[in-house]
Amino acid sequence: MSQDTQENGNKKNNLSEANRAIWLVKVPKYLGKLWDKSPSEMEVATIRIQKPAISSEPFKVSLSLTPELMELEPDSPIASEHELKLCKTAEGTNLTGIFSTLDNEEQSIEGWITHKMQCLPVYNTQYLKMKEHYLRSAKPPRRVKPLNHIVKNDKPVSSHAHNKDDCKRKDGPKMLSKDNIMDLLFQAFEKHQYYTLKDLQFITKQSVFVLKAILKDIGDYNKDPAHKKMWELKEEYRHY
Repeated sequence: MSQDTQENGNKKNNLSEANRAIWLVKVPKYLGKLWDKSPSEMEVATIRIQKPAISSEPFKVSLSLTPELMELEPDSPIASEHELKLCKTAEGTNLTGIFSTLDNEEQSIEGWITHKMQCLPVYNTQYLKMKEHYLRSAKPPRRVKPLNHIVKNDKPVSSHAHNKDDCKRKDGPKMLSKDNIMDLLFQAFEKHQYYTLKDLQFITKQSVFVLKAILKDIGDYNKDPAHKKMWELKEEYRHY
């Protein structure tokens, strides 16, 4: 067994690339799909690293797609120029290792992720054309649909019937003065001699407690079988 290989139980771990640094780059969906279509032997992009003028500033990393890759999608405008921006990571974060297996036997370490970066297209005319193309393709075109029947359009109304009923329930009966209630009662007794309390409540739209208090002053409650549980005016208020 070589120095770069260690045994772990029944499996072997290949540590020959343990010191290799790996960049983990998040690319846009359109770029990932384009790379999936490309053959394995094709050169897909070129990375350029520009040293900054000030040492404290980070390196500028750019990614340019090759013409061979762009020809895979001739009808779709794709941004060819991209920049890789370094993602901020918390201090003291542990490194993440990349492992691979061969025939489920030997496990190899491919390296450690030292930088996490994001691939963003450069804002230029090529990017704007690509953006416009994707927006137009995503939005369905407007179509005219012929109708074989007459469409009935209801005229708008300011307030529906059920809304009016709800308002009446919420508002409830308005409280009248004693004189107004007595006028309504006298007008009712001019038409009929006897009334039930329920009928008088329907006529005056007042509560039972208010009506009983007034009827005790101006009316008599009958207990005889002919007009049982009905009210009539007292003799001093009758003129029929």
